[in-house]
Amino acid sequence: MSEMWERFQCRLSVKVDDQTRGPWAAPQHESLTLGRVPHAGLHLGDDWVPSRLGRLVPFDRGWVLQLGRSRATVVNKYVGQHVFRGRAMVALQPGRSLVHFLDLDRELKLAVTIGADVAEGLEELHNAPEREPARNPETVYAGHDVELTDHQRAVVAVAYRHLIERTPKPVNVTKHAAQVLGKSEQSVKNTLTDVRRKVNRERWLDLRDTEHLGYYLTRVTRVITLADLPDHLR
Repeated sequence: MSEMWERFQCRLSVKVDDQTRGPWAAPQHESLTLGRVPHAGLHLGDDWVPSRLGRLVPFDRGWVLQLGRSRATVVNKYVGQHVFRGRAMVALQPGRSLVHFLDLDRELKLAVTIGADVAEGLEELHNAPEREPARNPETVYAGHDVELTDHQRAVVAVAYRHLIERTPKPVNVTKHAAQVLGKSEQSVKNTLTDVRRKVNRERWLDLRDTEHLGYYLTRVTRVITLADLPDHLR
């Protein structure tokens, strides 16, 4: 994150029917799982709650909420009121966002507030170590088995190296990647677009642009790592 974002915090609370739980602080440098799985940092043990309700991932303008299988209505000053389908990536930025999870047996809402010192003094949630792999493949976050060519992996790794290493974002991501790779900027854009379409098609996702793709592959699923960089850049 940038120095500005280091000052920002994320406060969470959950409302089940009329009962409010929290508030808590979300971690600033690691993802946080929400749901019924034992290792979830925000653990909801009720049997009607999905195993993986969602996941919060910090990024350089706030936090990204990756939904599980359930749809959700998100209300904030950026999107107004919008229904996102399951597995969508929702960028949450400064201010208050209310997330109402749909398709469940009971009312479940998540309140997310992002800003300076908004979670000061609160308990910070963290995922516990995941000791066993998920037994039901339908509950696993999509992305871990995406098949990309070596060329595609290298382009994504170079373009979003700043996300992997948590360094400042280049002014122009695709232009910078093109210069590093010795390719045209249009070639880099074409590759990233092809990868985004492939991931959306194969993993039933709704990544709207290549920026969301970068966060998804490097931060949420960690499909792309520094090991995917060309040899001379490692």
